[in-house]
Order: sequence, then C-alpha cells, then structure tokens
Amino acid sequence: MGKNMSGPNLSVRFVNALRQLPQYRCNVCNDGPLTHPLTGAQVSPTGDLSNEDDESGILEITFSGGHSIQVNGLAFFTIALKEGVELELHSAPEDPGILEPRLSLAQRRIKDLGDHLCRKHSLEL
Repeated sequence: MGKNMSGPNLSVRFVNALRQLPQYRCNVCNDGPLTHPLTGAQVSPTGDLSNEDDESGILEITFSGGHSIQVNGLAFFTIALKEGVELELHSAPEDPGILEPRLSLAQRRIKDLGDHLCRKHSLEL
C-alpha cells in the first residue's frame, strides 16, 4: 500500500480510519477523541498531529475511570478491524461481498476492509 501523505501524522490517520469501522460509525461527532459507544473508552492520536513525518503511530486510550494507556496504532487498528468485521458479518451475513477462495469469511473481510481503509487514509502496513 503506497504512501499518499496528506498532512496529518500516522496516529491521526489511524483514528480517521477507525471512525469508519462499524463499532465507531454510530458516533455523531467526527472530531476530537473517538469514543467506543459500548465501552466508553476514548481513542486519541498522539504526537505532532499536523506533521506528516511523525510516523510513530501511537494512540492513547482513555478509559471512563480516567486511566490512560498508550498503544501501538497498528496493533489496535488490527484488533478493531476484527471487531468491526465480526459486527458486520453478524448484522448482515447475507452480504459478504466478493470473496477469495481458501480464506475464512472473516479473514477475507478483514483483508478487504483493511486494504480499503489503508488506501483511503494513506496507512502503510
């Protein structure tokens, strides 16, 4: 997946991609921290947000009790992809899209959704 730097740093691009996953799409606020509607955990980008050369990709997760942790953006994005695909497949199992042979339905959908979001948000994985 090629780089198409558009301004924001890697952690901002991860948050923008996360906003489009099913577990976050129900949020009406499209700026600021991203809140998981079922857990209340907030996801925020870190670093120099407008520096496209900041490729650290670290995200900060803040829990409803105030405790915060920093996580690897790619690892968190991968986990969120799995969660999002499972939500999609269980809410619309009759619409899996075009599938490649030899991969499970979840594996194919994770790959397709991940490829799409990475291209759209200039994420190089």
